[in-house]
Amino acid sequence: MIVAVVALSGGWLLFRYESRVETRLVNGVSKSVHQFPLNLGLDLQGGVNILLEAIPTGDEPLTPEKVSGLAEVMRNRIDPDGVKEVAISKQGDRWVNIEIPGETDPDKVERLVKVADLKFIDSRGVAWEDGFRIPADAKVILKGSDLKSSTAGYDSYGRPAVHFEFKKDAADIFGTFTSRNINKYLAIALDDVIISCPTIQTAIFGGAGIITGKFTQEQVRELVTMLNAGRLPVKVKVAQKLAIGPTLGAESIRQSLLAGLLGVGAVLIFMIAYYRLPGLLADLSLIVYVFLTFGIMSLFNATLTLPGIAGFVLSIGMAVDANVIIFERVREEIKIGKTLKAAIDAGFTRAFTAILDSNVTTLIATVVLYALGTGPIRGFAVTLTIGVLCSMFSAIFVTRVFLIIAAGIKPLQSFSLYGARPANQDLAINQR
Repeated sequence: MIVAVVALSGGWLLFRYESRVETRLVNGVSKSVHQFPLNLGLDLQGGVNILLEAIPTGDEPLTPEKVSGLAEVMRNRIDPDGVKEVAISKQGDRWVNIEIPGETDPDKVERLVKVADLKFIDSRGVAWEDGFRIPADAKVILKGSDLKSSTAGYDSYGRPAVHFEFKKDAADIFGTFTSRNINKYLAIALDDVIISCPTIQTAIFGGAGIITGKFTQEQVRELVTMLNAGRLPVKVKVAQKLAIGPTLGAESIRQSLLAGLLGVGAVLIFMIAYYRLPGLLADLSLIVYVFLTFGIMSLFNATLTLPGIAGFVLSIGMAVDANVIIFERVREEIKIGKTLKAAIDAGFTRAFTAILDSNVTTLIATVVLYALGTGPIRGFAVTLTIGVLCSMFSAIFVTRVFLIIAAGIKPLQSFSLYGARPANQDLAINQR
């Protein structure tokens, strides 16, 4: 099982590395550059900055609550799972600043933050082509605000499409219109541009329908995201959009990564020096831990920042701490005269409760951080949670398997390799 876990994690990371290719100009020559298999934060990689301006509608004043609502809607729209490390903040009384790490296309982000102005229009029996801009006097049957929900899916031909459902009142209007216009057209426009103009083949009651067109899967996902994010409390205008570089200097990043590597290296050396063979096996299990942690973070599309790296290094310390508890228990069992295999079994059994308690308390803290925090705080909580769970797996299962295998190899059965010896030397004959 351990080999399978390492193979799956390593294979997934390799796949991500091979698939994340960016074309860059190097001395005037285009070259394909592989990117790190994890998403990196603004501090490590840079991203896109969008500045939104809130615009009051009609006679309604612009209130702080509406601007806060705008920021919250944008957060739900751009980062619904809270793993992208998106930084969203109010600036002044009418501005919302958005920083998205890892993105390279400001235009794509602008499309995502814009209001999805969806309209269902009576085309008066004319089949309007995709891309046609609707006339000013077009009769609007329903709007995007009449939608109850929308999901990404496929049409009957297997092409990407948007499935939707109207609210109750709108569903009645939709049913009446379709029943009166069978074999005519229903034009669907996004931002006043036709995206689909299907033929009404039958009356559609109940409010459920489908938006078809020449969509890609990415376009369908973007449209569904915009429609489901909720109506914005105010109108917005993109005041500024630009790509930004890393917020930390290259030297700061290098020193921080070097500090993390030195810390991990010191831990690995200490484990071998103090615990000998078990320490070496613990270091091997930490390698499994690293592959597993990065594989899961990549699978969940999490973003790695310097606080995230800190959480990762902290979780390594916790993984080592679990091994320390186990090895000390094993030494105690050896000293009272148990065989090597019996000492290993008893050591893990006695250490399990202490390891579980310490990790559960840490997980409670990470849940609180994720629930109440935003941006880098959430990223730290996600990284630490994944690290804690993986460290428990590596310490309780991986290290145990390695020790059992070592205990079955005759040259590795000497108590001196485990830093312990039975208090009664006559009991040493029981080491097998």
